[in-house]
Amino acid sequence: MPTKRSLVGLCAALATGAALLTTGTAQAAPASHGTSPGHVMTMPAAPKTACPAPLLAAAPSTSPAVRTAYAGAGGGMYCQSGYFCASVWDPTAGKFKIFFYSCNRYTLSNWIDWAEAQNSQTGGAVAGLYGSGGGLLQTVPADNAVYAVNWSPVYSIRDC
Repeated sequence: MPTKRSLVGLCAALATGAALLTTGTAQAAPASHGTSPGHVMTMPAAPKTACPAPLLAAAPSTSPAVRTAYAGAGGGMYCQSGYFCASVWDPTAGKFKIFFYSCNRYTLSNWIDWAEAQNSQTGGAVAGLYGSGGGLLQTVPADNAVYAVNWSPVYSIRDC
């Protein structure tokens, strides 16, 4: 039993440390949509639910797979022209995972909480975010603005 007790203590200490490092201005919802023009996505604060990943946590993914990168809370990521970029919190890495999409339909797995999307596609391609029944939940125009997105109800993306 000492091992379990030590592990629980370690997790509690890590959670407390993470909470101290991620405290900031609390918001009921992320910043307003479309207020950050340009090609750089700046990651929001870590979700309030962010804590050391439980042993059974699963990383967010898409099918088909695409190129990905990681950025910490407050970090930036360049969304290259011609791509639809989406960030989501990855509890297994303790960072935001950014996905770089080109024209296709993608199924999402393990995407939860709020993060961001930026549509840097050319030719005015509008990205659509779809729910479990296939209904359109939100669109993201190709205007290079960064949009806040609640990924929890989103099951798929069609970015062209």
